[in-house]
Amino acid sequence: MDIVFKLVLDFLKATWLLSAEMAPYLLLGFIIGGILYAFLPSGLIARYMGGESVASIIRASLVGIPLPLCSCGVLPVAQTARQSGAGKGPTLSFLITTPVTGVDSILATYALMGWIFTLVRIMVSFVIGVFAGIVSKLVPAQAQGLEPLYCDSCEMTKPAEGLWLKSKKAFFYSFAELPESLAGSVLIGLLLGGAIAVFISPEIVNKYIGTGFLGIIVSVLVAIPLYVCATGSIPIASAMIFSGFSPGAGLAFLIAGPATNAVAMTTVKKILGVKSLIIYLAVIFIGAIGFGKLFDLLLPDSVQAVKALHIHRQNGLSWFHQICAMFLVGLLLAYKITNWVSSFKSRKEMAMEAENRIIFKVPDMNCEHCKKAISQELLKNYSIKSFAIDLKKKLVMVSGGQELNPETIIKDLEKIGYKATLIEKE
Repeated sequence: MDIVFKLVLDFLKATWLLSAEMAPYLLLGFIIGGILYAFLPSGLIARYMGGESVASIIRASLVGIPLPLCSCGVLPVAQTARQSGAGKGPTLSFLITTPVTGVDSILATYALMGWIFTLVRIMVSFVIGVFAGIVSKLVPAQAQGLEPLYCDSCEMTKPAEGLWLKSKKAFFYSFAELPESLAGSVLIGLLLGGAIAVFISPEIVNKYIGTGFLGIIVSVLVAIPLYVCATGSIPIASAMIFSGFSPGAGLAFLIAGPATNAVAMTTVKKILGVKSLIIYLAVIFIGAIGFGKLFDLLLPDSVQAVKALHIHRQNGLSWFHQICAMFLVGLLLAYKITNWVSSFKSRKEMAMEAENRIIFKVPDMNCEHCKKAISQELLKNYSIKSFAIDLKKKLVMVSGGQELNPETIIKDLEKIGYKATLIEKE
């Protein structure tokens, strides 16, 4: 019993230390992310991604690096840019570099893993994104039938926002929309990081996996099916290195995890085609493994730097780090609990009888951003009187008049990258 109690205490301590180390930098990243979101002109991304030149591909990768968007959040931005005239190669580059980095994850990587790891992560995501864009440029294009966002005879304009309105928008994004969308992934990442640090010892890694090429392969194979954002992957990768994995394995996890999930793959196929999807997956898989191995060969001592940084901060975390951690964890838990309550209410609504009720299964719905995107799309359908979304069970219920058409709703959801299946119609 004493051993179990000690393991639980060690787990809680390791999780809290990861939170405290990362919190000030992640909160700063939230603030900078909000400023970028509010003050970056809406048409700038599409303008930089226009055409199919190598310069456009490089610009798209550079634009994607600081944006704090997860692999789900980047999809509507990429689709809008594509509809606005962005090239296929630049769009693919943007889809790779954006979820792998982001100003919040860059600062959090520095907090847990040091400046060498941070610079390498940025450079690798940039190189992989540019390479994928160039390969996509060389492959013959496929007609995807995407409707342009604007017609030739009109241009969508909106009134200019003043400084005060932009500041409010930045604050809301920094402390509401961004942490809400990342809450689940970051909390799971911290818990997994704490568990790895306590329950997986260097002796186990050395005995069954080793610190070489096999460890890199294992980390990529674990990362690809796992839905984890760029920030949520950091405590996991840090704990992996501390538990005996090589730095290259940690880097491979940081690259492969955030860039791949079912929604991303579905949307890449829809807006860019099957060939681009194959390029997308192949470049991420091969690039993560290749650069992971190269990192181990060129910087074999970086593992000691990561461990030394972790031990140093473990022994000297200031009150400022502790306060930031309390604020960050409290903020993330508040949003997670709110989402749980909302999900519970949605399940109750689904259990109630409703006029012309239709229920869909949406297997690619993974996070709060997915839920928000689907909600916004359903609100556009005037035949829907009410709807409820159960994120845990991946169900969407809509109700309305007799004119409500399930096929139309399925097509609307597919348009934004979510495959839906009709499972009940009353």
